[in-house]
Amino acid sequence: MNKPAQGFTILKRYGHLKNACWILENNGEAAIVEMPPFRKNEKPPYEKAKMYLNKNRLFPKYGFLSHSHWDHSFTLPKFRETFPQAKFVTHESFLSDPFFSYYIVRNLRSARGKNWVMGGHRFFDTVFSGELFTGDIGGEPVYLIHAPKHSYSDLLIVFKGAIITGDWYLGDLSDCNDLVDPRDKIKSINRTIEIVRNLNYKIHMLFSAHGDSLFYDADFFSIMEQSKVNHNGNQPDMKARYVPG
Repeated sequence: MNKPAQGFTILKRYGHLKNACWILENNGEAAIVEMPPFRKNEKPPYEKAKMYLNKNRLFPKYGFLSHSHWDHSFTLPKFRETFPQAKFVTHESFLSDPFFSYYIVRNLRSARGKNWVMGGHRFFDTVFSGELFTGDIGGEPVYLIHAPKHSYSDLLIVFKGAIITGDWYLGDLSDCNDLVDPRDKIKSINRTIEIVRNLNYKIHMLFSAHGDSLFYDADFFSIMEQSKVNHNGNQPDMKARYVPG
């Protein structure tokens, strides 16, 4: 367990791709972020999350995912069952993403039949369109920004002066795949800059969803501007204090 900042807890980095399961908390409320697969010798993330919330007397208000890739969303059905009182929120692009259809829906239908998917149980309570979802955790604002860079389902999660960036490659236009057109990547970066400015919100920490890249004292706008350039894989000096996860 790791607490990279006040109100942020990494329960564990799960599976062979080491994606983190996060708890965001404030004033007795919490959001669960990322629902990864796990190894046979690991306590399932939904069980660990339930133990943590019960121990700390936190109400699970939200469930969020940074994007639809399987290493981030594979245990969504089990989290949905474990936390029926939570509001699971996503962007409409998530539901049309082939990764979601293949890894989650197909797997669940095979295991439990079509009634779970098509019947009374739903994966998400709120599916928003547009660019921004606004909520709060114990009175502290939380924002989801739809900003495709790594995938077309990308959501940036903003809370307590930090942004969980999913699998964005910061400081460079390039990414670990070519799923998103470079022109759309630049649009997403510009849109994110505009949204944060319009919110008059100060971001000084940037955390990867995997929990292995933690930037503190960061110049958010400078990093975003540098991220619009292809530096041929060489990350520029982002003038931020980096702490390995």
